[in-house]
Amino acid sequence: MRTDSLVAVDLFCGGGGFSTALALACEQLERDARLIAINHWTKAIETHKRNHPWAEHHNAKVEELHPPAVVGKDDVDLLVGGPECTHFSSARGGKPVNEQKRASPWHVVDWVQKTRPKHLIIENVPELESWGPVDEDGKPSRNGETFEAWINALHSLGYSMDWDVLNAADYGDATKRRRLFIVGQRNGRATFPTPTHSKTPDEDTAPWRRAADILNHSHRGGSVWERSRPLSDNTMQRIAQGLREHCGDEVAAFADAIEELTPDDVHQMQEDIVAVDDLDSALVERTEPFFVAAPAVAADGGSVAESETGTRMVMGQQSNARALDADDAPVPTIATRGAIHYIEAEPFVKPRNGPRRGLHSNATYQPDERPLHTVTAKNHDGHLVSPFLVEYYGNSDTASLSDPVPTVTTKDRHALCVPELSPWGLDLRYRMLQPDELAAAQGFPPEYEFVGNKGETTEQIGNAVPVNMAKALIENVLTDEAVSLTSFGNEEVPTDD
Repeated sequence: MRTDSLVAVDLFCGGGGFSTALALACEQLERDARLIAINHWTKAIETHKRNHPWAEHHNAKVEELHPPAVVGKDDVDLLVGGPECTHFSSARGGKPVNEQKRASPWHVVDWVQKTRPKHLIIENVPELESWGPVDEDGKPSRNGETFEAWINALHSLGYSMDWDVLNAADYGDATKRRRLFIVGQRNGRATFPTPTHSKTPDEDTAPWRRAADILNHSHRGGSVWERSRPLSDNTMQRIAQGLREHCGDEVAAFADAIEELTPDDVHQMQEDIVAVDDLDSALVERTEPFFVAAPAVAADGGSVAESETGTRMVMGQQSNARALDADDAPVPTIATRGAIHYIEAEPFVKPRNGPRRGLHSNATYQPDERPLHTVTAKNHDGHLVSPFLVEYYGNSDTASLSDPVPTVTTKDRHALCVPELSPWGLDLRYRMLQPDELAAAQGFPPEYEFVGNKGETTEQIGNAVPVNMAKALIENVLTDEAVSLTSFGNEEVPTDD
């Protein structure tokens, strides 16, 4: 072991976001580390052991352990942790809360008091700042009174404390996850690292990492029209909104059409597919959308697989979610169930002159079975639309794939939508984002392995602290030499002698 080594404790270590950041920071600073990792969930500990076999692991609740017995005689340099945040989230509204779960930040104070670490980094949801007493009905006051008392308890133990809400995208993660970080320094002033990335980069910052950078573009997903269980009304409306926001006026009529489709409509269309030989008469007789049985080709005349005109968008599954451009934005926040979908388009013909005579008066058709309708000088039919992301919770929004992914959470929350508009029209392929993509958005290295099924894996990823942001915080507390009033007062005052 190098002589310049440190001792670190990762409370509530989960799948290892903080610990991975610590390992990377120690490598950068050329320091060895003794790491003590604690978590009550067996799956998370198994994941941590697989990726950090050099660490000491305790599969237990932090309050069940006696800190001095765990740490031994070594001085603790760094204590990090992300206490359970479910019962602080504003998403719970006025619902009764579980006081035992809300007590977990107090366990941090107990560990700090008994191990006296030099540095603290605590992560939580921004709503923790409004932590207040709970009334007789189990409803929180949200006046911040308890948070203030918690901070004062750490002050009383001799720590300079500061806190701020940081965006992971500002530190090189491909997600726009915003979290509250509380930093404590025993012999200095608590400070925060300078952002390394920004939405509007300048000479001091690099551009945000794109959602497109972490997606597996070879995984196309299935057509939304071939699903045995069609997408819900809300999902179709979000796709339509994403088409309007990211794909231009050319697809407005198509967006209008799919926005009105219900699962029953899609089932009916699936049961009444028009043969390509009957297409001419169907175009005259039908006023509602319908499917045509024919293989798809790309705008350049090749097969869809050969075409490079396809674009992608990502959308989440939460309520009010909107689509995000997959080539221009980071992935939306990732939930523990991994609900990000991928949609990709395959072309079919949608004559541009139909919608205003009745929304579906000129239906779509497959291109390789009939000549293209008249192409005008403006060529409204040839246009490459953009991929985007859609989040499916809260007041979510659409976003470009050139931006980071929205916050990664413990449940499936986002979809990737890839429309492809050519002279032939528009089709959509749709899939959830996969755990390896969610992990990449959170900053985990490609070789990182999670133990458990897809749901358990997604939960570990969604609960994790984004790695690059955590690494910046750890490097900052370990190298920052800003003095506090307390530490300045302890220094020897120079004299004229």
